[in-house]
Amino acid sequence: MSRRIVVVGHGMVSARLLDELGRLTADLSEPRLDVTVIGEEPHPPYNRLLLSEVVAGRADLGRLTLPAPPTGNGMTVRVLRGVAVTTLDREHRVVRCDDGSEHPYDTVVLATGAAARRPLPDDSQQGVRVLRTIDDCRELLAACSYPRRATVVGGGLLGLEVACGLATRGADVHVLHRGGHVLDRQLPPEAGAVARAALAEAGVRVLTDAELESVRHDDGRPVGVRLRDGREVPTDLIVASVGISPRVEIATAAGLPVRHGVVVTDELRSPADPCVAAIGDCAEPPSGCSGLLAPGWAQADQLARDLAAGAPPDDPGPAAGTGAVVKLKAVGVDVVTIGDGPEPPAGARTVTLHDPDSRRHVQVSVSAGRVVAACCVGAKRVAADLTAAYERRTPVPTDPALLLIDGLPGAGVPATDDPTTMPSGTTVCRCNGVTKKDIVDAHVAGACDLSSVAERTRATTGCGGCTGLVRGLLEWMDDVNPPNGVAEPKHSRNDPGNTRDVASCTTQKEITR
Repeated sequence: MSRRIVVVGHGMVSARLLDELGRLTADLSEPRLDVTVIGEEPHPPYNRLLLSEVVAGRADLGRLTLPAPPTGNGMTVRVLRGVAVTTLDREHRVVRCDDGSEHPYDTVVLATGAAARRPLPDDSQQGVRVLRTIDDCRELLAACSYPRRATVVGGGLLGLEVACGLATRGADVHVLHRGGHVLDRQLPPEAGAVARAALAEAGVRVLTDAELESVRHDDGRPVGVRLRDGREVPTDLIVASVGISPRVEIATAAGLPVRHGVVVTDELRSPADPCVAAIGDCAEPPSGCSGLLAPGWAQADQLARDLAAGAPPDDPGPAAGTGAVVKLKAVGVDVVTIGDGPEPPAGARTVTLHDPDSRRHVQVSVSAGRVVAACCVGAKRVAADLTAAYERRTPVPTDPALLLIDGLPGAGVPATDDPTTMPSGTTVCRCNGVTKKDIVDAHVAGACDLSSVAERTRATTGCGGCTGLVRGLLEWMDDVNPPNGVAEPKHSRNDPGNTRDVASCTTQKEITR
């Protein structure tokens, strides 16, 4: 008899759970899992991380949909969209919804995510927008069709991404940040000062120590904001990015333990009811709520292996990336941080290059011959090298100061994105641990476009920063290994011997290096 699983929520973490369950059960001869997914939004699951890229004009709103989970005989899936859960009845093990439907379960998975926080009381929110859902994004795009003056409340990652995106649309943008410098959860003050100067060059002015007190309206539309210290900023558009709050209403009403999020054990089960699991932004495991995607994906993979009850017990599952590397996706401002916060780790040796005139700041901490933390502002190449060194635990030079300008020789990140010189083990999609070889193998197996590669390898389904590189690899593979078998690739103009089938030469220098 199939196990009944009800998943409440259909966002990125829920989609990852379904994807991993599908992979684990694909080869089974009969259904082992009967899965029902209940999502409040009427849309298929989409990449929430790229909403700020849509605002910046670097991504298409219609192309954010995540790949469907793999199909097989081991799992049946039914998805209810635009339906809200009203009751989690733990006594009878049934989930009740606002459309009148009821769904019995053996295990219920709470993947309800989080809601955007608001900077003002409810009665003062008129005209203040957020960017959390695809509908939020549509409304924001409509509001900034003819931008003049925009104010972003919050100088964290999303706030700066939105601010730079609005600036690219021609808006006069101010960022109001409560802290002493932007990205204060990731950057030390000197690095924050360099980031602020880079933002100014990108058309974004930052006000620090700025706490919003009220919004001034004229005929129901915002025309300005007032800060608690008396400063006023005229504005036509206000976007708040002041953090998120885990959605725990269902768990609270069901009598489950809740602190900041839904309390779960290391096994991702509620200590009050092992039939209830929670993953993603709504969950609070012993390590705490991270608010990052990578830990949520890792939780989805872990829970999938548990629910599938057929995967090899020693199977570690696909790489879910690391939440310790954070990249700002903002037009004109390059920021990458590694580690748990702005302060260097205790006991580590830390070296710093502070070059504000060049809008550059690099700080690297090493311990036991390895990179353990770093922050890079305006140093894209160094950031890529240090990220690779951190994730691969590459030995560093005896003098870590050598890392500040040239990065780490041999770190495995190519100096260019030229596929012919890129080592096969180079990580292309860091969010999912996908290498160049994985992309090559996918192409050989018939995945020749972005959507099919995403479905097969998960590349591009995270932060989206690898999309251009994946596209370039696919174009190169189309030349080397034409899908229709025509041996007339561009490379053959200079190297006639390069027309042989890539499937037979994937270990050759020109393919996998």
